[in-house]
Amino acid sequence: MVSNVSGRLSRDTVVVTLRDRLRDLPDFVRAVLLFGSVARNEADERSDIDLLVLHEGLRISNIVERRRVLYKLVMDRIGDIYDAVTLLDMELKDFIKPRTITPLLLNIYQDAIVIIDRIGHLEQFLSHVRRRICEVGLVRVKDGKAYYWILPKPMQRIQIL
Repeated sequence: MVSNVSGRLSRDTVVVTLRDRLRDLPDFVRAVLLFGSVARNEADERSDIDLLVLHEGLRISNIVERRRVLYKLVMDRIGDIYDAVTLLDMELKDFIKPRTITPLLLNIYQDAIVIIDRIGHLEQFLSHVRRRICEVGLVRVKDGKAYYWILPKPMQRIQIL
């Protein structure tokens, strides 16, 4: 792990390192996002690095095998300095136009730092989604180290995208 004097992971150092080390991932990796405690600058010495890999054209339907392949690609590039990495993956189209937005996906939209963007407009997309989260009245509440979302009205269906 890379940390500063207090033992906390340094967000800026992690972002610079990830951008440098992950830039040569295969073309089917369309984007990599950092989320979670490191992205929120809340990491401590026990924190892991949470990454979402957005892919397009990766023809591995088995989720376990797909994650294994993506995890190896990432860890081959950063495993010598970061040993605690959690990797999630999604088809790019499912991130841009999800059928359902889960609380985890809301957190990713809210906190994500773009590490790799081969589509060229993820920052703008995330800014738009963050504005929509505010406009529809969703409120995120911190409870210890966890977060949850409050709807403007209980059981109300909302449209973010």
